[in-house]
Amino acid sequence: MEPQEEEITEEQRQRAEANRQAALAKRKAAEKPSNPNQFQSAWKLFKCQKLSSSSQSKNPHFRKPVCSIPKQQFPPPLTEKFRARLEICSPDSFSVAPLPVHGFQFPGEEACLAKLSDWLSNVVLSHYTQNTEGGKACVYKLGEYDSILRLLKNCKGIECEEIPRGTLRVVETMSNSCVAGKWTPPRPEYLPDEKVDELMRNLPKKLLDMLLPFQLEGVQFGLRRGGRCLIADEMGLGKTLQAITIAGCFTNEGSTLIVCPAILRYSWAEELERWLPFCLPSDIHLVFCHQDNPAHLVKCPKVVVISYKMLHHLRRNMLQLEWATMIVDESHHLRCTKKRSEPEEIKSVLDIAMKVKHLILLSGTPSLSR
Repeated sequence: MEPQEEEITEEQRQRAEANRQAALAKRKAAEKPSNPNQFQSAWKLFKCQKLSSSSQSKNPHFRKPVCSIPKQQFPPPLTEKFRARLEICSPDSFSVAPLPVHGFQFPGEEACLAKLSDWLSNVVLSHYTQNTEGGKACVYKLGEYDSILRLLKNCKGIECEEIPRGTLRVVETMSNSCVAGKWTPPRPEYLPDEKVDELMRNLPKKLLDMLLPFQLEGVQFGLRRGGRCLIADEMGLGKTLQAITIAGCFTNEGSTLIVCPAILRYSWAEELERWLPFCLPSDIHLVFCHQDNPAHLVKCPKVVVISYKMLHHLRRNMLQLEWATMIVDESHHLRCTKKRSEPEEIKSVLDIAMKVKHLILLSGTPSLSR
């Protein structure tokens, strides 16, 4: 037989419920703090008790805090210094331009010019000009160069960038050759003005009338130097016309060789026919290939126009011919480059240039050898 469950009376159920409620109340009372601000006060900031000086002195373990904030260190001020660059700016004058020096403080352009004016007060200032750096420069007569250089070297806070002695010697020689507007040839191969005028009288009047004043000055410059010059005017200012005029003065001495880029051969032939009436189309020989070698002709023509490349290919034959005048157009190509073909072409031009009496170089393109 299954055991019978014992029945719980109503009184026992009420007593058990009362015990359960009492146990819950006791547990809540144990978990709840007696002081409600106990945990909140633990997180509040509080002031430290101020110690009196007497208590600090009595405490042997007390150490006064030391502030260890590092001081900001500034670099020492730079010494003022500038460079005085001396440059040739004309045949009879030179300029002094102030420039900064690396590692030194630059006083400024106006301050440097004021210092230069004080230091060189005994020398007469010609005028001011613009230097190659775009700044301002003082201009003095070339005859005062040694005295100015001596004064600048004795000044403190300045470096002197002198003019190379070789360059200075050449400029002084050329400047001394033209005194009071009269040209005196400094070298035997140079021509006096009387000879220059005589050569120019043999030129066609149409050609002389077309020359502008600056072009006429360029022609006289080349003739005074015996037909050996460099004309470096900008493009469109008539370098070709000036070269033809100079070469036309020496046509009776022998043939003329014109070296130019291949694309300009026809242009040179047209200009020669236009400005030199005594130069007929049959007198102008254009070289395009080996079959046009002027050495194969019975008589060497008055003018031979050839490219740089063909001159290199016909170098041996061209060296055997006699040339009185040589014109090298776009002469800035005569420089050292990294290309393998160019040095040989340059060498061919230079070999022939060493043999001719009159050499005219034309270039309107500044180019540096690297």
